[in-house]
Parts: sequence; C-alpha cells; structure tokens
Amino acid sequence: MIVSAVIVIVATADDYTVADGNKSLVVALGCFWCAEQAFEQYAPGVIEAVSGYSGGTNDNPTYRNHPGHYEVILIEYDPTKTSYEVLVQYAYRNMDPFNGDGQFCDRGSSYYPAIFYETDDERIIAENVVTEILEMFPEWNEDDIKSPILERPTFWTAEEYHQNYYVKNPSDYGYYKNGCRRPQRLKEVWGEEEYYCYHDESYSCFNETVVNTDGDEVEPELNIKNAPEEVVGVIPQWAIILVSILGGIILLGIILFIMYRCCCHKKHV
Repeated sequence: MIVSAVIVIVATADDYTVADGNKSLVVALGCFWCAEQAFEQYAPGVIEAVSGYSGGTNDNPTYRNHPGHYEVILIEYDPTKTSYEVLVQYAYRNMDPFNGDGQFCDRGSSYYPAIFYETDDERIIAENVVTEILEMFPEWNEDDIKSPILERPTFWTAEEYHQNYYVKNPSDYGYYKNGCRRPQRLKEVWGEEEYYCYHDESYSCFNETVVNTDGDEVEPELNIKNAPEEVVGVIPQWAIILVSILGGIILLGIILFIMYRCCCHKKHV
C-alpha cells in the first residue's frame, strides 16, 4: 500500500501562523479592538486581523504586563486580492496621525500609532503613502504626522478574550468605540467623504478596483471573514443588565404595592 501525505507549508509571523501564500503586516492604531474590526470589515483582501503586542521590553507580554509594547494588530492578507500599500493606506485612514501620545480617548505608550515594515521595499512603500497623503492635504506638514514608520518588531498574540472583541461583545464594543469618539475624530481629521470612502462597501476611493501585490487590478473583496455587522452601542452591556435588574425590582415593588392595597381594601370592606 502506498500512503501519500499532503504537507501544508505555512509562513510564521512570530507566535501567529500565516497560511501559505498569504502575507502579513503589523500596525499600531490605538486600541486593537477597533483596529481589528476596521480591517476585518472594510479593508480588501484581509483574511484575519489579530490583536497583540509589539515593540516592548519583555517576552510573552500580557495586557497587565506589556512594558513599552504597542497595542497592535497583525493583518493576514491575500496578496492576490490586496497589497501592503493598500493596507497601509487603510491604516492611516484609521488613525489620528496628529496625535503621537495616544489615539482618541486612550493615552500612553500602549496606544501610540505606528506603521511597521519588514523589508526596505515595504519601508519605501509606507513612506510613499505618507507623501501621497501630504499631497492630498497640502495644508498638512510632514512634521504634523506623528506616526513613525518603524522596523517591524516581534509580534505577540494578545489574550483570547481580546480577539474578535467586537464580535463577542458587540454592545460593549460599540459603546466604547463611539464613547471614545473614534469615528467622530476620523471624520474631523480626514473629512466625512474620505471617512466613508474607507468605511463603505462601494470602495469609491479605488474606483471599485484594488491593485494587488503583483500590480494587477482586481475587484475588491471585503469582510472575507464574514463578520457580523457592527453594532452602534448606546449603553454598555453591564448597564443594560443593571437597568434590567432595576426595572425588575421596580416592577416587583409595584406588584407588591398593588397586592398590599388590595389586601387593605378587603379588610375595610
């Protein structure tokens, strides 16, 4: 009997495995929950966005112990459907490039913005993206851009409860994202037209096409992961539970009061 085996070759990205044929990049855009959701739902060719830590002083960092690490996402993408350049363009449209001390409502080194490159070609591409942005917004100066382009450090995957947070906790996530004024600030920085251009299925920014890694124009494919539609949270889940409990207590109190009044009325009859 002849036994044949199929060997699947994979490319590794530190402690995350990228499937054979796919590529990855790492970006820091503030809270990794929001960065993960933005790329998985709106960026073309993205297979998976993974929350993690990079650039710090310790190995195996955790949320409670990641000195000097950025909160980052590792983006696994299909190079036949998109490119490093396209995804770096997306990264900038999902950050406040003027704030080097944090992003939106979050402050501190964990939330510093940055674009990371793995090769000289990627570094040049990222620098060219910034040049194009400055040409698009001539009122901006190069010194205004506070998000550095840095050599890619080791990527460490964050705890499981951080992964797909917007899917597992939609109300809490929606409340945080809007309470942090992330969409509002992006609209202020980039303008509403540019914001919706990069957060809309029509992909009008690319004239309904995307240039992939080989330089071919392809039809954009978004939400390859088939993630559920974003929930705009008005109040967090804990508040919903609290209101429900209080509502139940008040309703119970009303019922007991009515029962008490009924009993008193019968005694007087």
